[in-house]
Amino acid sequence: MPPKDPANNTYHQPGIPRLLDVQFRHLRYDTFEPVIDACYHASQQLAVSFKDPPPLDYEVRQNTSRGTQYSLFRDIKLEDLRFERHGITLRLSFACPSRLRQRRLLSSGHFESGMLMALIGLDSKNMLSTAFCTIDMCQSTLAMKPTTGNHLRASVVASFADPQDIDAARQALHGLKDYGPKQKFVIVEFSNVLVAGYYWILKHLQHLSSSNANISFSDFVAPSKAQINLPVELPAYSGAEAPFFDLSVLQDPGKKGMDPAPKVGSHFLQLTSTDRNALIEDICSATTLDQGQAAALCENLSRGLAFTQGPPGTGKTFLGVSLAKVILEHMPKTPILVACMTNHALDNFLGDLIGQGITRVARLGNGSKEDWTGRYTMASLRKNSRLSIGQSMRLNKSYRGVQSFTNEGTKWCEALNTHTLTWTAVRDHLEKNYSNAFYDFHKCRSYKEQELEDVRQKRQAAGGFAFQHWCTGGDLKEIKGFSRDLGAFFGKTKAGSKSPAESEPSEEDSPLESPTEQLGGPVEYPYQVFPGDVWSIPMDVRAAWIAKWKSELSLSNNIDKLAEIQRRYMNAREQRSEVHSEVDASYLADRQVIGMTTLICEEAGEIMEAQTISTLLPSLKHAIFIGDPLQLRPQVSQTCLSLETAYGTKYRLDESLFERMAMPRAPGAQPFPVSKLKLQRRMHPDVADLMRVTLYPFLEDHPSTSRLPVAGMAHRTFWLDHQEPEDAPDALAAGGRSYSNTFECAMISELVRYLLNTNDFNSGDITVLVPYSRQLGCLKERLVRTRTCSIALSNKDKEDLADMGFLDDAELQQFRSTVEVSRMVRLATIDGFQGEEAKVVILSTVRSNIQDRVGFLQTTNRVNVACTRARNGFYIVGNATLLRTVDMWSTIIDNFQSKGRIGSAFITHCSRHPHLAHAVSRPRQFQEQVACNKPCTHVLDCGHRCEELCHEPALHSRMRCGHRCDKPRPECSHLCTKKCSEPCGDCSQTVLIDSLPCGHTFAVQCADVDREKERKCTVRLEPRMRRCVREAAAMRPRLPKQVPLRTMPSMRAALHQIVRSRENL
Repeated sequence: MPPKDPANNTYHQPGIPRLLDVQFRHLRYDTFEPVIDACYHASQQLAVSFKDPPPLDYEVRQNTSRGTQYSLFRDIKLEDLRFERHGITLRLSFACPSRLRQRRLLSSGHFESGMLMALIGLDSKNMLSTAFCTIDMCQSTLAMKPTTGNHLRASVVASFADPQDIDAARQALHGLKDYGPKQKFVIVEFSNVLVAGYYWILKHLQHLSSSNANISFSDFVAPSKAQINLPVELPAYSGAEAPFFDLSVLQDPGKKGMDPAPKVGSHFLQLTSTDRNALIEDICSATTLDQGQAAALCENLSRGLAFTQGPPGTGKTFLGVSLAKVILEHMPKTPILVACMTNHALDNFLGDLIGQGITRVARLGNGSKEDWTGRYTMASLRKNSRLSIGQSMRLNKSYRGVQSFTNEGTKWCEALNTHTLTWTAVRDHLEKNYSNAFYDFHKCRSYKEQELEDVRQKRQAAGGFAFQHWCTGGDLKEIKGFSRDLGAFFGKTKAGSKSPAESEPSEEDSPLESPTEQLGGPVEYPYQVFPGDVWSIPMDVRAAWIAKWKSELSLSNNIDKLAEIQRRYMNAREQRSEVHSEVDASYLADRQVIGMTTLICEEAGEIMEAQTISTLLPSLKHAIFIGDPLQLRPQVSQTCLSLETAYGTKYRLDESLFERMAMPRAPGAQPFPVSKLKLQRRMHPDVADLMRVTLYPFLEDHPSTSRLPVAGMAHRTFWLDHQEPEDAPDALAAGGRSYSNTFECAMISELVRYLLNTNDFNSGDITVLVPYSRQLGCLKERLVRTRTCSIALSNKDKEDLADMGFLDDAELQQFRSTVEVSRMVRLATIDGFQGEEAKVVILSTVRSNIQDRVGFLQTTNRVNVACTRARNGFYIVGNATLLRTVDMWSTIIDNFQSKGRIGSAFITHCSRHPHLAHAVSRPRQFQEQVACNKPCTHVLDCGHRCEELCHEPALHSRMRCGHRCDKPRPECSHLCTKKCSEPCGDCSQTVLIDSLPCGHTFAVQCADVDREKERKCTVRLEPRMRRCVREAAAMRPRLPKQVPLRTMPSMRAALHQIVRSRENL
């Protein structure tokens, strides 16, 4: 491993060759050292268990003695071979552990597409083999049940990571197909090694080194000798043609009536300080840039290679977007390459550009989660563009070449998958050893191709249909008939008609005649002669010959043939890629934001130097790097060779190009000029003071950072100092090198509960930062168990917690608790929270021991990130005595002490009655403190007074006023009778109307008076019968009882008697 400093003896002299060699070796070592460690550990386990029976259940996650974590899957079997996009593709089944069966494997995070895995084999002679593969997809035990008949095995589909490594493919196939000594295989999965993340960078560095190619700005990036005060050149495109950059595109819309934005000349650095300051003031008055951003803008436009340092919250992305707008306005045909470390950062940057009217954008690569990026991808550009005739012909030719090898590879895969003899497998053997039989089949094949014109039929004929038909006992006449039927099916001949070859009667009459006679004369066979005509021998003889040929064939030869097809296929793919590159270049010709002339790299301090070097193409004329080398460095796996260790300072794997240029450590190297942003808009001045006294003495505060205090807390920033020891790590458990602190976990959990109850916080307003994943898991368990709040975790933190057993596989896919989302709290490791912020941040330092071991928090960059994420309040729970051993922490602790904000207890109080304060030094005291019992009497927005006991005014937004509304309604002047917190709605007051025809009044609600509605009188009347009917019924005479029924007069006579009686009255 070569050291980074040029002064050390290496095989290369200082300059471009040495830079490329060192960066290639550093990136390769950092990527593959954990891979090698895991493979070695897995090989040992395979050797120990070689003679053991296949396990029914086992633990997948493994840890090496060096702390490398990986997943190990056992009892590997090859299910089948395919020939797909990446060439030879393997479907490998494995014994699935019980916790991953059913559909749980699909949501477990295992076998994600694009990740790296290793197939390790061990034979009975103790010979090891290793093949690295790229994962395509996985299949659950449910999907494998039709093949296996049970729910015990799952599978993974993978292709070789380096498709051009034919020897590795051949060796793996030999072992998987049981050719040679018996072998057992295991799969080693590396969940954090993305093949595309390193493969193309290493290939590009190799290409640059082997071709002796140059890179842009090599005099500054890789000088052949130490340079002192080397002048920085202007951007190559800003010369005599257009020496001034027009800043009118940055004009503040609210200031358009004022003086226009000035123009900035490329000679800005040659101006006097007075003229520079005057120009910066003019820019600030006409645009929305502050002084630091305006100065950085001018300096970046005046240097071909420019670096800008932006402390937390100073608007680095805003500056990058402004630079892109100015450069594109200055040179509309100058493409810009925007490079970011993550898909999220790139989408944010491009989204800001598009929002500013720059729509000619191309987003290269995959991985975006934003829907709007779909129209800017290469696939969308290809769809909406037209090819020239020449381009179309070259593309079609290259696709035909790839397709032909794909078809050939598919046939060989089928030959290796099946136990029957195929034409593909036996063809070359027959041609070499049984030439007359080969020519019999070959002539039938040629005859059939003359018959069938459709390309699909030709492909079927080329697949050895004649041989397969012969193997099943068929004869030549049947082939002719089948040819006619196929022609009728595809519309080439009519059903029942004869094909041209069948129209000859002599051929029709002899179905088993030799095809050599059909096709015109005898053929001389140059090799061994098959005994007789292949079509004239009976089926039992044919079966004997098939068995003989199978015994003579070598499986190794078939595998070698498939490997050769793989090699030729990859060559055809390379040719197709070259044609695609030419076509894609024409698609990108009119794009403004893609690349090659101007580079804008955001968060440049987080990108490894090897990755940055790959972007410095020879055509690059202007490179702008924006970031902060004092925040988190690039993440590396080999921390022993990083700047965090004394030994690693010689190699500095985690040193970015930005940091190396701005703060050089090599002897004799001079720092490169760097622009600085000075005005921060994130942190309250009390929080920003922590960085002003350590890393950024020039930092200024925007007026908007003076915000309201954190309710319920006496101080906005406070350090709870304690001496409680950290938990002893379990070296045998997963994440054994991670640490936790039970006291800090309990204290922070109760503090979170208290802040949620005393403040009106929304989702994500509170964040708890920890340096160790084990502490993250302990906090998660306590907060969920006590139902304090719901938890939000990043994908990386969820995977780490799953490795340690704090999350099961179902929670790994999407972790949420059952409490409402409005009370969600973000838990995060420090390394996973760069670039983000929260209203209140609580930091757990975890480490507390008598050995003075600080751990991760001894790194200045990590301390910087931890202390600059909070907007309103920042609270630390940790052992201050231990952390004082680190210089930066000592300065921060002194700042807390100077303000009286460090102690053994938090000071909580009533914000409205500060004299009612409580000292909280133990977790339970948060719940034991006596609440303020004075009435609130706060006048609410509705005008009523709050009747609850004293609480924070901010909580009134959660409460509902219980007073009666009594507001007069504008439409009717009635008073609202509902509660003040309820919507007034329609007036429900009862009113009387007298417009009914009957003269009665009608009661309705006030809101229904003017509504057209059928109204019915609701007055209930007593029913009244006519007097004559009532009296007639009363005066009806009674018949004597002694008169029998038969002597009763007729009905008519009875009625006359009643009438006469009425007249006599």
